[in-house]
Amino acid sequence: MNKPIPTRKDDVLSKLAYVAHRRGELMNELFSAKKEDRDPEHLVHAASEVLATSRECFDYLAQDIALLHILPHTSQTKIKNDYADGKLRAYFPFHPSQLTKPSALFNELSNTSPQLFTALCNLADDIEKNAPIPKSLFEYGQFIELKDMVNEKKHDKLIGYVSEEAQEHLIESEGRTMIVPKKGQVGWSSFQVQPGSTVKQVAEYRFEFNDREVGKFCLFAHKATELVITELYGRHFG
Repeated sequence: MNKPIPTRKDDVLSKLAYVAHRRGELMNELFSAKKEDRDPEHLVHAASEVLATSRECFDYLAQDIALLHILPHTSQTKIKNDYADGKLRAYFPFHPSQLTKPSALFNELSNTSPQLFTALCNLADDIEKNAPIPKSLFEYGQFIELKDMVNEKKHDKLIGYVSEEAQEHLIESEGRTMIVPKKGQVGWSSFQVQPGSTVKQVAEYRFEFNDREVGKFCLFAHKATELVITELYGRHFG
């Protein structure tokens, strides 16, 4: 009797915990660099690690879907042969065509696991429409940016960033420090601080690939990935 194939859920949760830790270190270094008027150390490498590890979580989930929801139930000889020959490749389906195309691996879920197939189709549609992610301030469409950015890093070059001087306000008061960006503010053009506070303009760091602020996009990579993946594991894996 064949042993059941365990899920990679524990590995995924461990990766997400590491992403949280690495992102915290990145944010601490960004904050210190702004206070000290210097460039942050190792920002490219730290950010690349956060993004790449977040992206890996999706392909771990894709492998679980293939091995636990497709392989044991499929009648497709090619899928079984590809697995036996070590040629079965499962990359997470971010695009609708990766699910609806008849020859696509994950199209087989429509036969073997219809509820999961519907959930993945809904997710792919939300990504294509750039719908808001419930219980967050994120949008699904940014997953395509994450995927493409990591793929570019793998095949072309390191993730790059640009420094835009005087694009954030660093506010320090007794027992509290915060950063207020100039970009993206809606409905106000000034702010008040407590007496004795110091305010200075500091640099903002943005990714070259998508012109998103480094800290915010790394937060998306961690938290949005965690939201989507934990929901899929919780609903579709025992």
